[in-house]
Amino acid sequence: MVKNIAKIILVLFVIGVCCAVPYIYSVISSSGVSEAITYNRVDTEENYVSFEEGGLLKVTEFNYFREFSNDERFDEYIYKNLKKFKSDYEVVENFKLKTLKRNDCKRNRCLQYKVSFPEIPVLLSKGLIGIEDYRFLDHFGVDPVSILRALYQDIKAGKFVQGGSTLTQQLAKNLFFSNEKTLVRKVKEAILAIYIESRFDKSDILRTYFNEVYWGALQGIRIKGVQAASHVYFGKALASLSAYESSILVSMLKGPHYYHPIRRTERLKQRANFIYKKLGDLGLYQSDDKWNEGDWDKWVNRLKELDSNYYLESVYINSSLAIKSNQYRHYKLVIESKSLLASKLDVNKNLSVKAVFGNREETTTYYSRFERDLERAITKERHQIGSTIKPVLYNFLVKLGLDMDDTVDMEPLTMVLKSGKWSPRESHQIEEKEINYKRALRESFNNPIIKATQEIGFDKMEAELLRVIPTLKVPLSEYPAQLLGAVELSVQELYGLYLDFIKNECSSGMSVISVLADPTKTTIKRIVSKQLAAQNFFGKTGTTNNGFDNWFIGFDGHDLFVIWVGYEGNRNE
Repeated sequence: MVKNIAKIILVLFVIGVCCAVPYIYSVISSSGVSEAITYNRVDTEENYVSFEEGGLLKVTEFNYFREFSNDERFDEYIYKNLKKFKSDYEVVENFKLKTLKRNDCKRNRCLQYKVSFPEIPVLLSKGLIGIEDYRFLDHFGVDPVSILRALYQDIKAGKFVQGGSTLTQQLAKNLFFSNEKTLVRKVKEAILAIYIESRFDKSDILRTYFNEVYWGALQGIRIKGVQAASHVYFGKALASLSAYESSILVSMLKGPHYYHPIRRTERLKQRANFIYKKLGDLGLYQSDDKWNEGDWDKWVNRLKELDSNYYLESVYINSSLAIKSNQYRHYKLVIESKSLLASKLDVNKNLSVKAVFGNREETTTYYSRFERDLERAITKERHQIGSTIKPVLYNFLVKLGLDMDDTVDMEPLTMVLKSGKWSPRESHQIEEKEINYKRALRESFNNPIIKATQEIGFDKMEAELLRVIPTLKVPLSEYPAQLLGAVELSVQELYGLYLDFIKNECSSGMSVISVLADPTKTTIKRIVSKQLAAQNFFGKTGTTNNGFDNWFIGFDGHDLFVIWVGYEGNRNE
């Protein structure tokens, strides 16, 4: 009888194993564990941003850029070249700073900076083991002792109060599964944890854990891995974290939302104090650097500013760009795109921003709607360009014989077209009866451009424009509104048009660019800052379609900026 029972048990065991093996194989083979845990550092060409003597930098903007820079030199090297004046830095001596760290995260709206195991401070690695999984070095991926202890606590409480997951199981869950608490998920998690332990060293597991774990989010940007968490939350590299700062990061691992630093500050503070004491009991730090209330207030205010000023999103956009030797990844691109994001105005979901930055050698594009096709938005979708066409037209007019110092009368103009009478309107009026063409360009008057074209000849202007705007309606004399910007171009097409304009200006003596180089005399004079007002740069605005299409073209002598801000909802409502 006993022998028969033993045979039955043996048969059932064999059947169970035979059924389990294919299931275990399918779980492992479909996971891609090896690719996820194998660490390959991608060495990239180092790019630098040059800061020139006499330049002005916003303190907050420069400090944030510095925090996310790939430059590991001591801050003293950087800041000795800067002199602070209220909210600005003046560059007192030329220096270079490495560009942003490369974003390793493949997911949308996510920041991750992978590190090797030796780069992880001992306080963090030993501290994590001591807090989360003190038997980590002894178990094989699943810890029966921890499972039994957790099961006892759950039965005692009559509900789920404690988990028995090891760090390896937590890693498997973070890499391959959701947080759904089901038996199937726990079984798969255990299978992968055991497989991971059989294939990789403990150091590989810890390194992957620190690189892949989720550390919350700010401004909708997911923070993945300890290095990204260190930069976002504390503005410093991992190696520079203090013991108390490390305690805060370990505390947040228990639940990044539950211990959110802005919304759950007091809860996080209590948890951090507990973890800090435990790390001290483990002998992982010597000197006491525990924060006081003032330190906490300063830190939370920093995170609130970072969460609200669009800088983190700009860092995400620009650090996600592929690193190439000709990649346009400069300090001013990060600052400009931050300003664009701020101008998007969250109160209107249909307000969008498109931009192209760069020069003839390198360009970068931006579109605020991540859910839509970037290339189509930048190169295919056209918008009416408004007054941005005027500098290009004056360049042609000068080439055809116009003297910018000549005067033009400001009397209203009426043209008789086949479609009827047409009169260009002005956005503002002046008392003078005559002005020169320089002022007409600076203040973006409409009548002078039409009168100058009449004098030079519509046919000659038409020939010039057809070379750069093939979609021009002809004859131009019957569609003169195109001279005032009733032409549709994509952001990329307008960028190309202005590259040609700048080339023509450089070869002809900068007659038009120099007219618009003083921002205190042009259409941007009411919004230009005091610092920019003291500098020379080319800038031209354009507003058309009742404010649905708004443009800014800028050129600083080296780089060109073409920016469109417009409404992409139903314009007929």
